[in-house]
Amino acid sequence: MAANYTPIAQSILERPASITPPSTHYTRAITEESPAVKVMSDLKLTTPATTQQNSTLKNANQQMINRGVRMLFVVDETRQLQGIITSNDLLGEKPIQHMRNFHCGTHEITVKELMTPLGEIEILDYSDIEQAKVGDIISTLKESGRHHALIGNYQDDGSLTICGTFSLSHISQLMNTQTTVVDSSRAMATKESQPHH
Repeated sequence: MAANYTPIAQSILERPASITPPSTHYTRAITEESPAVKVMSDLKLTTPATTQQNSTLKNANQQMINRGVRMLFVVDETRQLQGIITSNDLLGEKPIQHMRNFHCGTHEITVKELMTPLGEIEILDYSDIEQAKVGDIISTLKESGRHHALIGNYQDDGSLTICGTFSLSHISQLMNTQTTVVDSSRAMATKESQPHH
């Protein structure tokens, strides 16, 4: 049985209008001393942005743009996590290196070939996050050379669920600062391009 929803009356905006600024409580709420959970994207409250392993780089990039994110979970047909791919993976050195190594065009590269797969993904334990501060998360991301971190929650039966993420750009936005890290893949590519003695 279809629910009866009533359209809400709208009016025309005819004159310039001011936009309500965020309250000082909100803009000052997040500092490096704030609890880390305040800057965590809780996956119980938001649908994660996902893609498939056989997606093209163009499709994955468009999915990021559509969702306004810089990281996608790469899942299989049963929605099980197989890897992650970030905007740095799509737009950085990785596609160039892949094209050189395999003599192909960007349209031939799939997400699977550039993603960080299982076995290489670092995760944070939610029990540690509950005690951590925002500054600890920034320090962790800088040390790992990554812009994102996944948070895992271990269940009573020993299984692991990814329950949240941290994004450096999101944290910077909340703190109204600009925090950068040396991209790990770029650093590795630079290292690999140096001559071996």
